[in-house]
Amino acid sequence: MDTTKKLTRTIILNAKPSEIWEILTNPDMTKKYMFSCEAHSSWKVGSEIKWKGNFQGYESGEKGTILEIVQNRRLKYSSIDPNFGIEDIPENYLHVTYDLVQENGHIELSIIIENFNSDPNRIENIAKAWDNMVIPAIENIFNGN
Repeated sequence: MDTTKKLTRTIILNAKPSEIWEILTNPDMTKKYMFSCEAHSSWKVGSEIKWKGNFQGYESGEKGTILEIVQNRRLKYSSIDPNFGIEDIPENYLHVTYDLVQENGHIELSIIIENFNSDPNRIENIAKAWDNMVIPAIENIFNGN
């Protein structure tokens, strides 16, 4: 597994950890920032996570496994959408980590996406999607920007 290339983003949110946790784990909330998709899981290590929704005519087939979970602090899962033409094998699953750290009355939400298998197109496309859509939508939920 090539983990040498990864995306790391940190955003500052005016919210409580429990409020941020809610948007990460509540399907009604994930739909607001994750390409109109609801995340469904039992939210336990080893359990499946599935994304359901339709974004601009594209029906999501994204799925993965919860790898780590510490309520209100850390969520890490694997993820792949084989509908994108990526072979559904463990080496091709992205790993997405959310870390919440309380700092001076606000929360720093760090997002790390890794395991791009040195595919520059994959990392570039995902970076654009997160930078232009996902992260601004999360910020808007809390900061009203």
